[in-house]
Amino acid sequence: MREICYILIGKRIGRFWLGRLVKKTTGTASSVEFDWAWVLRREEEKGDVLGFWHTHEKKEIPSDRDVETMGAWVDCFYKPLLCIIESSFRKQGFSVMHVEVKRTQGILVAWFPFPKIYKFFRFVIATGQK
Repeated sequence: MREICYILIGKRIGRFWLGRLVKKTTGTASSVEFDWAWVLRREEEKGDVLGFWHTHEKKEIPSDRDVETMGAWVDCFYKPLLCIIESSFRKQGFSVMHVEVKRTQGILVAWFPFPKIYKFFRFVIATGQK
């Protein structure tokens, strides 16, 4: 099975993230790349990039690469982002990684299982962060 990636765009209102998935990319069985130049342009022009959604073959736990990549994007945009991971192995398995910059502590990464995200390419996520 090949990994799939989408870019999340939309807006954040308080602790709710409202958005949709765009720019589907299909990769190999162990990795997927997306149009990073498009992501940079989109953020510069509209400021509405919320993060990334992608699949993992077996577990929905963020990999070391996920954490490093998300940390780099957070540094680049200097705002919190989401990394939503769906397990191909367990169809209902999702995790959401909320990555945020803390000026005194560097990058804070918090991930937690999320029970359901609707797959008709719109989403609403509530986090404990405001």
